[in-house]
Amino acid sequence: MLSSSFLDMKLLPNTLKYVFLGLNETFPVIHTNDLNSDQESQVLDLLRENQEALGWTLGDIHCISPTIVQHRIHLEDNVKPC
Repeated sequence: MLSSSFLDMKLLPNTLKYVFLGLNETFPVIHTNDLNSDQESQVLDLLRENQEALGWTLGDIHCISPTIVQHRIHLEDNVKPC
């Protein structure tokens, strides 16, 4: 049976599949279906070892200034955007 978190995810082409790094199907990763089970295990182990370098949300990425990742459109005073 599929979890509710899986149902919220996009359908992938047959060449790709979801795997999860965390418990209870958390931290989704998309990778190719072409890997055998040993290769998939090696990739997942590498990702788990370096999981602190991955950001799942903007809040998870530490040491990056918000001014770098945020885009703002400066409008003139009293102008209505359309």
